[in-house]
Amino acid sequence: MVKIICEGVRDVKNIKKFLNFLEISFHDEDFLSTNGKSFLLDKNLHEYTILTTKVKEGFVQKILFIIDVDHVENDQALCGRKNTVSKIETLQSDLGVKEISDYYLACDPITQKGYFESLLLSTVDKEVIKCYKAFRTCTNLNSKTVDKNILTELHNLTKPEKPYDFSHENFNTLKTKLQTLFEGTK
Repeated sequence: MVKIICEGVRDVKNIKKFLNFLEISFHDEDFLSTNGKSFLLDKNLHEYTILTTKVKEGFVQKILFIIDVDHVENDQALCGRKNTVSKIETLQSDLGVKEISDYYLACDPITQKGYFESLLLSTVDKEVIKCYKAFRTCTNLNSKTVDKNILTELHNLTKPEKPYDFSHENFNTLKTKLQTLFEGTK
């Protein structure tokens, strides 16, 4: 059994879409949503007690943490690429799962900032993104805290016939990590 640990239910939903695109079979119990980055990075999270027990008993053989890089301006201690790498590697060690786990930093691959939604949006036509940003400006929907959700929802509403391009090279690293995770599983 594998375990994919991510921050939220939206992440799980999008990862499942990507796994379906890759034609990788999965089960709902392969996922753990922690309801936020601070919870995901908390070694005392109750779900981690269950997880480490399952690891020790041989039920979970591989783990992949999928965590947002976020923006360092939002939290000097928790966010940004350097801080996120440090925190997730510490968590892997603290849980005693370093040998069987890996992580993927979700962000815009060009800016190295953002969220899983930033990765998704990085594959959308740049002219379409310009329209979304213009709409946000026009309607005063410019809150940093909901930025990722606004752009994502605008895309889902206005372009349902043109979903994210999972074949885009921006997904190559995640694709490789997921294929490795599920390698040899049934």
